[in-house]
Amino acid sequence: MELRVLRYFLAVAEADSVTAAARQVHIAQPSLSRQLSALEKDLGVSLFTRRPGSLTLNAAGRRFRPIAQDLVRRAEQAAETMSAVGQGEQAALTVVTAPSTVAYLLAPFMAGGGSAGPTLRDAIQEDPSRVFDTLARSDADLGISTGPAPAPLESAFLGRTPVIAQVPAGHPWAGRATIDLAELVTEPLILMTRANVARLVVDEAVSRAGLGFAAVSETGSSPFAQALAAAGRGVCLVTDDARFGLSELIVHTPDGPLTVPLYAGWDASHYARPAIRTLVDGLRDYCEIRMRRFPGL
Repeated sequence: MELRVLRYFLAVAEADSVTAAARQVHIAQPSLSRQLSALEKDLGVSLFTRRPGSLTLNAAGRRFRPIAQDLVRRAEQAAETMSAVGQGEQAALTVVTAPSTVAYLLAPFMAGGGSAGPTLRDAIQEDPSRVFDTLARSDADLGISTGPAPAPLESAFLGRTPVIAQVPAGHPWAGRATIDLAELVTEPLILMTRANVARLVVDEAVSRAGLGFAAVSETGSSPFAQALAAAGRGVCLVTDDARFGLSELIVHTPDGPLTVPLYAGWDASHYARPAIRTLVDGLRDYCEIRMRRFPGL
């Protein structure tokens, strides 16, 4: 199966016409038709419904279309990456990390201009416990999780991010900078599910302090937790920056402020290791800058 033929297939799928597609890819119509027939023979299934003057995808063709798009995209990315490597240019990197880390770290980092060197091409979102497994079996270049990367990956500590209590403007705690854990748990709380590391950190801190929750509701979405807090349904505990006019409070525990650690991991033999190290340094600096926003940390 050649990439050239996959591009022909996608052109026909887009145009619904062999004639129009042939003009687009600059080959003769009979040759294009033969290439499509050969592709269908290789796959062992018809991809099109053929009618006079038109060629439209059938069910099998619609199923195959995203596969072909993905194969072509990966091939183009590989060519671009290897071309950059050959010319000594900075690589565009893909990171695998938790959705919350994308929201509060990677997206703001890139929106602010990122580092002066490598750029991020994409972010694969994954459960923190599976980040480095996904890094090993995907085309990602860097993983970011809440624990050090296992050997033989190279690992670096990026910093910590606070788990922040957030309340609406009319709440009695609005305007305060901090809240003690013992006082916090007396309020109805909106917590992430236990698939989220912030929730595990909260549960562990409450257990170590010998405390219990007065009332808890759960959600798998940080923005939804913040929306519930804004609607007066309780105090949310998230790592995201405040939305919906919520006020932020640092949570103090007997062991110190409530925070989540962040670690980066990558293949030490990666062809773009210098670029990865530059990106890691930029993310570490950004973590430090972000922590300065919060008093008491």
